[in-house]
Amino acid sequence: MRPFSPIFLTLSLFAGCGQPARPNVVVIVIDTLRADRVGPKAPAGLTPYLGKFAEGAVSFDQCHAHAPWTLPSCAAILSGVHPAEHGAGGNLEAGLHGLGQDVGTLVQPFARAGYDTHAIVNVAFLDKTFGVTRDFGGLDAVHFKTNIEVRRAGPTTQAALSWLDRERDEPFLLFVHYFDPHAVYDPPQPFRRRFAEPRDQKNQSFVFGTRKHMMALRAGQLDLNPEVIGRAEALYNGEVAYTDAEVGRLLDGLSERGLDQNSIVVITGDHGEEFLDHGGFEHGHTLYDELTHVPLMIRVPGEGAQRISDTVRHVDLAPTLCELADLAPLSSFVGRSLVGLMGGTDSQPRPVLAQGNMWGPDLTSYRTGGWKLIRAGDGREELYDLASDPHEQRDLAGNDGGNRARLAEQLDLALRGMAALGGSNQVEVTPQLQSWLEALGYAGESQ
Repeated sequence: MRPFSPIFLTLSLFAGCGQPARPNVVVIVIDTLRADRVGPKAPAGLTPYLGKFAEGAVSFDQCHAHAPWTLPSCAAILSGVHPAEHGAGGNLEAGLHGLGQDVGTLVQPFARAGYDTHAIVNVAFLDKTFGVTRDFGGLDAVHFKTNIEVRRAGPTTQAALSWLDRERDEPFLLFVHYFDPHAVYDPPQPFRRRFAEPRDQKNQSFVFGTRKHMMALRAGQLDLNPEVIGRAEALYNGEVAYTDAEVGRLLDGLSERGLDQNSIVVITGDHGEEFLDHGGFEHGHTLYDELTHVPLMIRVPGEGAQRISDTVRHVDLAPTLCELADLAPLSSFVGRSLVGLMGGTDSQPRPVLAQGNMWGPDLTSYRTGGWKLIRAGDGREELYDLASDPHEQRDLAGNDGGNRARLAEQLDLALRGMAALGGSNQVEVTPQLQSWLEALGYAGESQ
């Protein structure tokens, strides 16, 4: 029997108020959302709705993803295991893989408990092709030919609100994926006017992150001019602000429908984005914090706001949501529920393992005790003291007083003990999928 906590007391009261005995759960994943765009360090006025949400939520200031791109990262969120275990990912050269056939997901215990489960996603990596959302009872997946033709945040919110308006007697688990901060950066008005550089505020012709840009980047032919990347980053901020407003509209919709008082809401990002932080651009190519450090906020009805600085991981989300809903977690989950940390009864460290570049060098990272080790496929290692160097600018691998060897040994042990739960599924690159990858700049010729 799990320990009783104020959180469970709050949720158990639902049954006595004519509400469903179990809480609804809404998981919102914002694609390509850097951690420094949310919270105290965010640019003024950029994410006011997420800021308002944080006033009633638990904010985890040090949440880390397990991969720097969508497929393996979201698979870790939903499966509760690391990329090497769930199998979804791969890379552009060796091929792409779907979720292992025998890998369980967060959806399963909720479905068994009678939950109505539904996912709204805006990228092919999250449709049934790769298996990440295969267990949801309903799937609203929109595919597009190019990044310019995506389903924007506004229609995504509307799809979620329309689904919420369905009549149902059972509680629900709703997964909503917003794509807008991902390239192409082309925010609608008034967000372009508010956040773009002056020359681009009314000029809709300047966009960044098109297929041409991405293919040139892959080929090493993109001019990473700080001035141009600065203009691109300003447009990215506009996309973040637009998404923030639409997430706010979804949250307001929950409240207007009387659902906020019996709904747990999670907001996180799948990965970040680089704007020359380490001399590069975009994502999927390094394991530095600008790509793996993501926002995480959890709102539990009746619980107050707090900020937690302990390091947490995406694999902790699945067991957390099961515990909050009083459901037995899958035995395969490797993360540890955050409920104890939220209640002040768990302060044990949570090492973070990240893997899985989509392009660029093969990398693995291990983070623990204020240190971070990054290992390349050729054995080269980097070491960073995150307390004194949070932006990972001073590599101490050659002069670390034994910390490199300590982390390397722990990483080796973690990798040796990590057996895939069922292997990965090699995904056939059909002409349609190849066309989609090329349109997004993930594959094809640079010309």
